[in-house]
Amino acid sequence: MRLKDKVVLIAGAGGPMGTAIPLLFAQEGARVVLAARREAPLQALVERISAAGGQAAWVTADFTTAEGAERAVAAADEAYGRLDVLYDNLGESYARITIDETTEEQWDYLIAINLKTAYQSAHAAVPALRRSGGGVIIFSSAAQDTRIRNHSGYAATKSGLIGLTQNLARAYRAENIRVLCIAPGRIGSNEVPTPVGPPDPTLDRGGLPEDVAYAAVYLASDEAAWITGITLPVEGGSEVAYINP
Repeated sequence: MRLKDKVVLIAGAGGPMGTAIPLLFAQEGARVVLAARREAPLQALVERISAAGGQAAWVTADFTTAEGAERAVAAADEAYGRLDVLYDNLGESYARITIDETTEEQWDYLIAINLKTAYQSAHAAVPALRRSGGGVIIFSSAAQDTRIRNHSGYAATKSGLIGLTQNLARAYRAENIRVLCIAPGRIGSNEVPTPVGPPDPTLDRGGLPEDVAYAAVYLASDEAAWITGITLPVEGGSEVAYINP
């Protein structure tokens, strides 16, 4: 098992990627703590993980606040006595309206849900990772093609996560805390099977939640022990496929 006995906090559990990632992490031996604002999806996902033989706990938390992020980290410590990996799966967007149609309230919301949550989650998690002797932080950005085609506030905040990844990787390298970023392309909302299996090994298809989950397992595992500060696109080659000759 590639993540045996690692304790993983997943901020933003639920939804396609927020389901595939904890399912696969638990399948690979991790003890997962699921955090989000709504209770019912978390309970259902914990039951699904437990039924498959995995270990999971849950906590409701609003990661736009320090109190919410700290409560989630404390829940991991209470359930399993440590924290090894933080996976920040938080983020939202609006329809593709132009910036002159975007209200200040909408803009501020995207900064809060996409970028401030990254600050709050990392701020709360770093002391716990330090006590564990090191660990991993993984942020969820978006592939270049996805950022360009999306709302301007989404593009700005998801691009900010890439810069944050590089900065924190440098800041915490000496403490053996690796900081990484995954940049998914357009991922379908396909239902994730149990057990989670590798996706179809072809590029000429749509993206699946499992594609992101397998990339996340690798970055969180000791197989990637000498990798930090990078952003890994998971987008089927869309950036190169649509370049005009």
